[in-house]
Amino acid sequence: MKKLFVALLTSSILFVPFAGADFSDVSSSHANSAAVDSLVDQDILLGYDDGTFRPEQAVTRGEAVKIMLLGMGVEVDEESIAGLLFEDVTDEDWFFSYVSTAVSMGILKGYDDGTFRPHQTVNRAEANKMLTLSAEVEIEDNGGEWFTPYEDYAMTWNLDPVQTDGLWHPEEEMSRANISELVYRMQNVQTSGIAFEESTNWQRRQFPTISMSMKVPFGWGTKSDGVGAAWLLDEGNGQLSLLSPYVNGGTLLMTRYSNYEGDDSTTLFNKVRSGTSVSNSQGTINGYPSLTVYTDDGENFRDWYLYVDNGSLVHLQGLRGEGHYGPYLEELFEEIINSVSFDDSDLTLEESVESLRSAIQVDGIGTEMMDLLSDWDLIETDALGVGTGPVDYFYSPSANITVKYERSFDVILDIQDGETTAF
Repeated sequence: MKKLFVALLTSSILFVPFAGADFSDVSSSHANSAAVDSLVDQDILLGYDDGTFRPEQAVTRGEAVKIMLLGMGVEVDEESIAGLLFEDVTDEDWFFSYVSTAVSMGILKGYDDGTFRPHQTVNRAEANKMLTLSAEVEIEDNGGEWFTPYEDYAMTWNLDPVQTDGLWHPEEEMSRANISELVYRMQNVQTSGIAFEESTNWQRRQFPTISMSMKVPFGWGTKSDGVGAAWLLDEGNGQLSLLSPYVNGGTLLMTRYSNYEGDDSTTLFNKVRSGTSVSNSQGTINGYPSLTVYTDDGENFRDWYLYVDNGSLVHLQGLRGEGHYGPYLEELFEEIINSVSFDDSDLTLEESVESLRSAIQVDGIGTEMMDLLSDWDLIETDALGVGTGPVDYFYSPSANITVKYERSFDVILDIQDGETTAF
């Protein structure tokens, strides 16, 4: 059947047009916002007259057929009456032409009792089958349940990956957001010819204490002060802390060595190698010289060392549980790491102070972080320190803050407003 990659307006009375950016319930930070906007722009899905998209609303089988056909650019046959095959479908139904077209293409067969059940919600297995057949994709059947070939295809091309418990859940009903993402990804796959890259629409986060930014998956937590981190809690098993991930949890920890000695990347990487006996490889990650250490020991999955533009060494350590979601977490870690970017842009005064505060109690980066301001005055030195080395008190008139700095560990111990040594 002829494919037309154009949007077709429908006679459905359920929706009225709204631009994706205007939906009150789909913000730019919503995991499926790019997919929703794309399908709305193509008139495949529309919003409601109250300005909402209702992303969590379940999709019926009748709605799903329309979405799949339009999403895959199938020319709808307005003359077909094949939908009358089903006793619960009439030529007066808004979805009749879509159902008839799908029957003619062999996409729909209905139930053994002769019904299609158009108002029943569609589940993940059904939606993936409809989409794959609408796209006229050849599926290899290696046995298993009726939906197994479609699950395999969805997983291989990253159309509909496993849930955070590591299972696919074919029985789960599909929401408007889910359907949008599924069709959007298939369109990308058909255009690119490669599996959908999970990080495509992730938002970039700044991590000032390591002078890096990176894309972080939707639903993950982040910590940019002190030891930086990005993590996914295994909420299904009650995980509350980002450390020591539970069976399906994962954490990426981030620290930095300032490298005041000025060692080149090879020298630094050799120092790292001298402390480990596990396999490793030297190369580049996103243009930065890198050393990857393949730990694969319990929850410690992998270590990455990046030599960045200011000569410092960034260390990223991936921890993950060993449950069903573990293999997928490993792929997410790799996509996060491949998105890293050195961030040395000029900061405002307020941003510089915020970055300084985020470096409190982080060893090895005190001097480098203080370089964010250029008007430090040394107002006092405690030569004995507190069981360590000398402690200096620096005041910045521009920021009106005093930093308590300990030399031997190159660490900012604390920051107070105003000019003071009373910490």
